[in-house]
This record gives sequence, structure tokens and C-alpha cells, in this order.
Amino acid sequence: MLQPTLTTDLLYAPTDYLRLVTSIITEPVVDPAPGEHMVFEGIGTYVAELYTVIEAGPATTRAGKFNTIFSLASQVAPGINAGDLVSDFDADERLGGEIVLGYEGFGLSHALAATAFTTDRSILSESLFTHRGRTNLSDGGAGNTEGVSSFSLTLDGCDGSETVDCYLDGEFGYRLGFRYQRAGHPTEEDIEDDVKLGDELAYLAAATKSFELDEMTLRLLGETALVRHFDGRQDDTLVVTGSAALDVDTLTYVATYTQQMNLIAGGPDTRDSLADFEIMYSSDDNTPFAGSNWQLGAAYSFARTADHPNAHIFSVRAAFDFSGGVEFGR
Repeated sequence: MLQPTLTTDLLYAPTDYLRLVTSIITEPVVDPAPGEHMVFEGIGTYVAELYTVIEAGPATTRAGKFNTIFSLASQVAPGINAGDLVSDFDADERLGGEIVLGYEGFGLSHALAATAFTTDRSILSESLFTHRGRTNLSDGGAGNTEGVSSFSLTLDGCDGSETVDCYLDGEFGYRLGFRYQRAGHPTEEDIEDDVKLGDELAYLAAATKSFELDEMTLRLLGETALVRHFDGRQDDTLVVTGSAALDVDTLTYVATYTQQMNLIAGGPDTRDSLADFEIMYSSDDNTPFAGSNWQLGAAYSFARTADHPNAHIFSVRAAFDFSGGVEFGR
């Protein structure tokens, strides 16, 4: 499968305390059938995030459409496929509001985030070129309800840097999280099968630690999440992730393992797992294409699910990051 992903992040800051942010993504928006090969097919463009940020002292608020803060592993774990499994329980593309309060204590930098949200069912949930379809209440899913009915709380701490940069620049960091999502409307299939729905409750604990080894840096990450009534169903899920990344000059070697234990209500439990091994090369000041950051990566992943017992995945990625700004005249 050969497919592009193009992310365009735009920021407009009319004052020092106000920012307007949007993220527009072009990528495949339909999943291929098992065994199907797709080359530049099913590509659509959609607005992943569109929100306003206001900074007032130690508090930062944002409102609009955004990806909520929860799993640390899916947010910072490096690699092409490292976050594929752990990102399944993220609550992305939500409409709502969030406030983040930063403070210092016990020798650490802390950030407490509180978010209230609902699933985006606006025109922003559609996509151009290839239509992924507008989200409706009838699609079901946790958090897909009328009005703002879901919320999350996370507490981050870091030694050695600000919490937002802790994985790359900090010596030690942690995240504790709780999320509640009200069960959505039952789908037609749920009604036919008389499926009982339940409100989702998610609990999370994660930690990072870095070590300086001569001219190398070793970064470790561990995370555990328990999700009760995963996606509004009766089943529970326990997700455990561990990652190690070794930086050697411009090369990064990464090993990540995630196991998802599905505790099926009224049925046998199942397990999904993903083992991912990658090597990435990042540009520096002495490489070509000055003025841009770029990265080359290759990965081997071994995935196992109840539907596909053994899957061997080989991936390569070339990523280019171009940035620039325009200052308007006064």
C-alpha cells in the first residue's frame, strides 16, 4: 500500500494571548478490504482540528474542534506504526472546550487539563474528494450524544522541562488520566441484536524516563489504561504499552510493544498485540534541503488479533516538515 499523508497546520496570532489554530489533513479516509492493495486511492481532505486558544497567566483555554488529551503513548511514542493499537481508545475530532492550568510543585512542572466535549457531527466531520461521510447520532459510539456530555481530566508532571516537551527534553515525566464518555445512541445493528450499551470510563497511568549514555540518549515510556465499557459497549479493555527509543547522532532505534486485553462480556476474552521495531534518520544542519526538517524511517511490525492471528507489516516513510510565517503590517 502506497499512500500519502499531508498535514497542514495553520496558526494566526492577532495578539500575544490569542491564537486561531487549524490542522488540515489529506490522507486515505477509507480502509482497504483485507488483502486489497491501494496506491493513492481513497484519499480525502478533512479538518482535523479548528480551535481558538486564549492564554491568561498560568491558564490556557481552547474551544472548537480538537483532539482531546489522554493517551501519552499515542501522543509521543516515536515511529510509523508504534501508536496504531494504543490510539484506538483516543477521543479525537471532538467539539468542546478545555482549560489547562500550569503550576510548579515538588520540584516538578505540572499541568492539569480539564476537557468537556462531544463527538463532532458538524460539516467538519466530512471530507473532500473522497467522502468519508458525515458523522451522525445513528453511528453510535461513546461520546456521540446530543450536547456536551463527556469530560476528561489529566495531570502531567515533568522534571527538567515543561510538560509539553517532557518526552524529548525532560528527565522524568508522568501522566494520570480519567475520562467519561456517555454511551451514544444504539445503531440499527445494536437494536437488532439487542445489544446493551454502557457509559465509558477510562483510567490511565503513564511515565517517561530518559538516560544520557555518553553520546547517546535512551528514552523509556510505559503506559497502562483500563477502559470500562469500551466505546459504549459492555466489554472492558486493558491496554499496556512499553517503548524504548535510543538516539545515536541522527539515528533513532525504536522498539514498542502494545497488548490490548479485551474482556468480553458474556464471551471468551481476546487479546490484540503489536510489536514494532523501527529505525529513523533525522536531518541535521549538515544535510541537504537546508531550511526544512525531514526524516526517513523503516519499520517491521508484527500484529496479532482475533481476526488476523499473524500479520507481518513492513513500512517505510519519508516525512518533510516545512515551516514559515508571515507578519502582517501594523
